[in-house]
Amino acid sequence: MSSKTDIALPLDKLSLDLIKHMEGQLSPERRKRTYVVLVSTGSFNPPTYMHLRCFELARDALTSEGICVIGGYMSPVNDAYKKKNLISAEHRVSMCQLACKSSEFVMTDTWEASQDSYQRTLTVLSRIKTAISGGSLTSTDLPYPQTGRFHLQVLARNYSPWMVLDLVVYLSEGTKTNVAADDLMVMLVCGSDLLESFSTPGVWIPEQVRAICRDFGLVCVRRDGQDVEKIITGDEILNEYKKNIRVVDEVVPNGISSTGLRDCISKGLSVKYLTADEIIDYIKQHNLYRGQ
Repeated sequence: MSSKTDIALPLDKLSLDLIKHMEGQLSPERRKRTYVVLVSTGSFNPPTYMHLRCFELARDALTSEGICVIGGYMSPVNDAYKKKNLISAEHRVSMCQLACKSSEFVMTDTWEASQDSYQRTLTVLSRIKTAISGGSLTSTDLPYPQTGRFHLQVLARNYSPWMVLDLVVYLSEGTKTNVAADDLMVMLVCGSDLLESFSTPGVWIPEQVRAICRDFGLVCVRRDGQDVEKIITGDEILNEYKKNIRVVDEVVPNGISSTGLRDCISKGLSVKYLTADEIIDYIKQHNLYRGQ
């Protein structure tokens, strides 16, 4: 992909405006709720249903704590990552966008994939937080009716019906809003295998791991029965900031992986119901992963 530094963060599924609008109508306890944007970085080579499930698991876990998740982003890694069997960012971005079509809150951020060089996870998280909390967004940035339907679905879970009825009117007013940095958390969604890699010498820069844990936080989905608590307590940085790490167990275990999909495709086996049909069609159309 050609490099672009001015790529705007997609906002079409972000429920920022409506939640801020309702703050004035909420009880003091409700106003203290933390707003969270979930971010998943990685190869997405290709994106699978497990990638999307991680967002759902993370949102459920945070919602159960009274935390309001207002959006999520998949950020495909740059081609400069040079991982074995990594296909071009152009294809991976296109497949992520297809994957997100079925989600009511997850979007694809193309900025990382579009840069000239490899971008660290901390840079991606910082950019997203700045984009949301560092400037004034307007409700006209959030197209209606598509987002309106999403907002009504999400807000109806947590607010009484009469509070939700007037939201369509608010959408049309183009009212400016701003989320203060103190009210917003951008959290990294990851599997426990990635969390374990934080302790692997040469993989991560320790001070960046510290910044991610301290300033952002993580929602870690336990994979393959890993002892995540042991991983955390066994690492100085993770243990220091363990209060910022939420560990989520899969209610329905899901072993789907991109590696497994690629293996099936290379052997001519079916991958239906492992990822979205649109992604399967895209892979066939562009003859991807056949030679691996």
